[in-house]
Amino acid sequence: MVDEETDIAIIGAGPSGLIAAREAARRGREVLVLEEHAEIGVPCHCAGLLSLKGLVEIQIPPDESFVQNRVRGAHFFSPSRLSFTVERDEPVACVVNRAQLDRFLARQAIESGAHLKLDSKVQSIRQLDGKIMLVGDFGTIRAGIVIDAEGIASHLIREMDLHPLPFEDSLPALQYDLEDVDADSGYVEIHIGRELAPSFFAWVIPLGRKSIRVGLACKGANPREKLEGFIRDRFGEDPEPSRVYTRSGLIVTSGPISRTFCDNFLVVGDVAGQVKPTTGGGVIWGGICAMIAGRVAAEAVETGNLTQRFLRRYEVSWRTKLGREVSSTLLARKIANRLSDITVDKIFESMMESNLEKELSLEGDMDFQARAILRVARRKDILKILFSSVRDLTGYLRQ
Repeated sequence: MVDEETDIAIIGAGPSGLIAAREAARRGREVLVLEEHAEIGVPCHCAGLLSLKGLVEIQIPPDESFVQNRVRGAHFFSPSRLSFTVERDEPVACVVNRAQLDRFLARQAIESGAHLKLDSKVQSIRQLDGKIMLVGDFGTIRAGIVIDAEGIASHLIREMDLHPLPFEDSLPALQYDLEDVDADSGYVEIHIGRELAPSFFAWVIPLGRKSIRVGLACKGANPREKLEGFIRDRFGEDPEPSRVYTRSGLIVTSGPISRTFCDNFLVVGDVAGQVKPTTGGGVIWGGICAMIAGRVAAEAVETGNLTQRFLRRYEVSWRTKLGREVSSTLLARKIANRLSDITVDKIFESMMESNLEKELSLEGDMDFQARAILRVARRKDILKILFSSVRDLTGYLRQ
């Protein structure tokens, strides 16, 4: 028995799911978004730092009430606290309240014609007679196309014979919102070091004049212990900063899954691994892919062609848009994970001596990092440090 039918069902009301819903509904398709939680934007696992340019690209006005702060640069710190700064004269990014951002996107989707069901967890999925049947506590829904935008922890991909993200490549992360601390409200801080945060880094994101979001992700270590130690070293214990909010979650650094489509089915956002391996940021990349997914799904319904042969154009489009970025950032992440703290310090010294941060300030892009990565990688002094410090690096790069 079928309780409801729709052209397109979207699983997950995070940014990727809601943007896909907005785009498909704008094209006149019947769209239903299923969200397992009772409230949009809760729970929140995101650091909330988004580029202004990226927000414009995914059609989100960066002047709404969800913007908490604007920043114009980042201070980078090496293990021995060498530092350089990448900055612009005007703000390049904003810190957002993710719950409010998600609610804004929900309004966009609904105003475009999409429908939203909360407290609606999909328990099983199967293909039947050229459609997809979704079963949950809401009953049974039949859809022409399903867009899976669940987030990292998806059990549905396997049921559709696609390969999910390798769980072992996801890093546990923890962050606190702190008050009564001194930090530059116009700059983010990035702290790098194998001892501090193996396979990732620690961050400080200003929320305002006296409040920050401080976090850390790592592999093979306890993120809470590492973060507590970082906070003591960075801000001291007298007086101890006031903690007003705690977030935890997983960060994807493995790159995208091998395939993001099959008959009647598309995968988008974190669950597809459409996340920058360098920083773990997925809202902008996921939003770009979601816009493509919504458009392709709407076209498929309009033409009546719901097969993987037609839906393949989704993957071709997003990989054409982001393929160079994926390969460059994934390679940069793999190399960074192998560097010792001594090597990182040497790279910082070389960059500071050559004033490379000035070039990065002019050309750097938070969302499209390939150009900056290549600029750093092509420098002979950096290559010399890498090849002298990483055993069998040449063979590793061929993997």
